Amino acid sequence: MARFVRNLVLIAVIGCVAFLAAGLAYGDPRLVGLLEFRIGGGDPEGPAAGSGETGQAENTGKAAQPGVQPGTADRAADSPPPGLEESDSPLGTPEPPAERSDSYKFLAVNADGTPVGYSPCRPLHYVVNADLAPEGAAGLVHEAIKTVSRATGIRFINDGATDEQPVEKRAPYQPAAYGDRWAPLLIAWTSPDVAPKLRGQIIGTGGSTHYSYGNGPKTFVTGSLELDAPQIAAELDRPDGASYATAVILHELSHVMGLEHVDDPVQLMYPEIGAPDGLASGDLNGLQELGKAQCRKDL
Repeated sequence: MARFVRNLVLIAVIGCVAFLAAGLAYGDPRLVGLLEFRIGGGDPEGPAAGSGETGQAENTGKAAQPGVQPGTADRAADSPPPGLEESDSPLGTPEPPAERSDSYKFLAVNADGTPVGYSPCRPLHYVVNADLAPEGAAGLVHEAIKTVSRATGIRFINDGATDEQPVEKRAPYQPAAYGDRWAPLLIAWTSPDVAPKLRGQIIGTGGSTHYSYGNGPKTFVTGSLELDAPQIAAELDRPDGASYATAVILHELSHVMGLEHVDDPVQLMYPEIGAPDGLASGDLNGLQELGKAQCRKDL
């Protein structure tokens, strides 16, 4: 009887192992998720710590809900030496909005209620993958960045072209590609084949990765912005296409900086982009607040 029970147990164990192996081999998320783990003393919270997706329907942009994907890493292995290019004070000053407005929301806040943003005391480097950029779109990204820079006081530095492709979980530290620093903000003209989140009517996505240590404040260190090149190419054929495409880029850049969607249809951060009039008073006030984040020589 004892031998019979042992045989039954052995058969059950072999069956379970075979089931797990098959699930992992075929990428069953129910099983793969069981084997995720975290290491290290830091507490980086991962890509899309502020991400949004903007789509369109009959020339009206519609954005899906932003999400947060936490993770951790070892500072020595998965983050650069701290304080690179960090100054003792902000490098710029946000332009005061023409009028006050509280019609804005933040994607993430710290325990003290302050919004999570990029350090204003170091430049935010960016690279552009323009392989699929449609005709007439060459200057749209750079003009949008100038607008956001004025609104936040954040100093952007264009590091030029890249062949990096967008991925769902982009590594914030890529020393082989970008040296011993946080990876620059990636702006990619791409397609739904490469960036599946762009499938359907989604025309753009944007988000950032924030880091914190222990229970300390969070700060964005890098991010990514994906633009659906085929959809925007079609928009650029319309009379107001350049304005609409610029509004999409500004909307996604504002997600990258830390703004959430709002219920106010006057604001550019309303989920649907119907009238591409640029950043409104609520958007500008929110971006100004994000530009007041603390310096972070420890990151």
